[in-house]
Amino acid sequence: MRTAIASLLVSIGVVAFLSSPVSLLQASRLPQDRNQRGAGGQPQGGFVEQRGGFDISGPYEVDPNWPKKTWPAPGYIWGSQGGVFPESADRVFLVSRGEIELPKDLKLGPNFPGNWGALNRGGATGEVPVFRNTVLVVDRQGNLIESWKQWDSLFEGGRGPHQVYVQPYDPERHVWIVDDMNHVIHKFTNDGKTKVFTLGEMGVFGPNDDLQHFNRPTMIDWLPDGTFFVSDGYANSRVVKFNKDGKPLLWWGSMQPAKGDGEFTVPHGIAVGDDRRVYVSDRFNRRIQVFDENGVFLDKWPSGYCHSLSMSRDQHLWCYDGDHEQFVKFDLRGHIETIFGRYGTYPGATWGVHQISADSEGNLYAAEVFGGRTQKFVPKPNANPHDLFFGRELAPRTPVTRISTVHLASPNAVATAKPNPNTPIPNFAGTWNFDKSKSQMAASGGMGNGVAEPPVAMTITQNASQISIAMKYESDSAQGSGGNAARNGPPTSAAFTLDGKMNQMPDPADPRPAYNYKRIANWDGARLVLRTIHGLNNVREVWVLEGNVLKLQRAAQTPGGADSATRDLVYNKGS
Repeated sequence: MRTAIASLLVSIGVVAFLSSPVSLLQASRLPQDRNQRGAGGQPQGGFVEQRGGFDISGPYEVDPNWPKKTWPAPGYIWGSQGGVFPESADRVFLVSRGEIELPKDLKLGPNFPGNWGALNRGGATGEVPVFRNTVLVVDRQGNLIESWKQWDSLFEGGRGPHQVYVQPYDPERHVWIVDDMNHVIHKFTNDGKTKVFTLGEMGVFGPNDDLQHFNRPTMIDWLPDGTFFVSDGYANSRVVKFNKDGKPLLWWGSMQPAKGDGEFTVPHGIAVGDDRRVYVSDRFNRRIQVFDENGVFLDKWPSGYCHSLSMSRDQHLWCYDGDHEQFVKFDLRGHIETIFGRYGTYPGATWGVHQISADSEGNLYAAEVFGGRTQKFVPKPNANPHDLFFGRELAPRTPVTRISTVHLASPNAVATAKPNPNTPIPNFAGTWNFDKSKSQMAASGGMGNGVAEPPVAMTITQNASQISIAMKYESDSAQGSGGNAARNGPPTSAAFTLDGKMNQMPDPADPRPAYNYKRIANWDGARLVLRTIHGLNNVREVWVLEGNVLKLQRAAQTPGGADSATRDLVYNKGS
């Protein structure tokens, strides 16, 4: 009996194999095709194939032809994508960190999908962009409707837009754009013709208890009455609450990055629920924290490295987990209800999604900072609606009648008088030595690395038109000195003209114009502000002279928040 059953099973297996749609010849080719494609390669056909037991795009399939990408100049490709937000399926806002020049020796194949990540040359954040076509509007087919070129110059000196939003409860549909490296948030009319106001001050940062300035803000969300919350962010460790007019009300968090309840290390994402609770993705601590609208801590749960956080119409939190390159849907108690995604640069896979959003039809949008593209995912015909991300409905365009660690802003705060810019600039000339006992050291306890390392000694010469600085570093003995250091290291000399204009000096280690040292100095009557831009690195110093003591507020910023350092430093004048 056993022999008969075994014979029958073998016969069934042979018939099944011979009747399979994959022939012996096709089967012999499968490993070769797989190896040619590689881990992040391009599947055959228009949409992402679903093979095996892993569902790459979950209830969605990607539209590989959205957007059309017709706007980059010849020889350029669109750069790192900071954000995406649909006002509707027919009007989708994209914010791009400019355009990247394609390598001269590059030959593109016929199946090149049009994004930097597919070139296998590292992430799009590693290239110096041209700030062009930074704010775009496309329709449901991916056709370009608008390019707000009139505002491209706003992002010079930073790294481009960080996130974009249409205020959900605003009948005028104002557009808000966060610029983290310039420490500001801009509010525009929906057509982009007018900038309504700017929160913060361009290029000026402040510590956590400074309610007039940000230090690399990241995301925003609103209550129905127009009250809004800002996660701030890469260099600060707080959430700031504003009224509908942009007046700061309070902040919560910690003066330094920390791990306690109500404290943050890079609060990157923020979302507000109908329950008026505020959900914050505490990214480096890999958790989501929950607060009431006045900053009282309520709850927390593990979340992974959550880049983006967004509230859906059905009151669920959608997070993009950068640890696993996956989309995650949480209920408001932290239970995972949906999870899908896979790393890759082919259509449907993702690499470094920075902002996720959805329209009222359930289309999901994902802007990738590393992959250098924004993708649109459309629901599969048989998708369970519970697994889809439906964006919150926006307010009608016609107005309608709408029925801890907290620090309150002083109701009697008096604006600080601005200095007279005609006050003569003091004489900074001399030798200045770093005072470790009075200075804020790096998080590691030392001087810091790369551009985050300040000099231990400066010899300054000054005349009516220029300030020149010769610098020595603690790391010089280990690295050697002379000329300028390697491209990512600190320079050993610098010259700033005092006419308020930017000057450029080639980098001996990299003669490409994009890696010139760009320097500008501004005197406001009380402070000398020195700014150096070198490739993707940005160093800003505020000098205040008090007799024989030179006080510096120094911000050394690179594209990754972990490499940024804002410190208060003290130098004493030598004899």
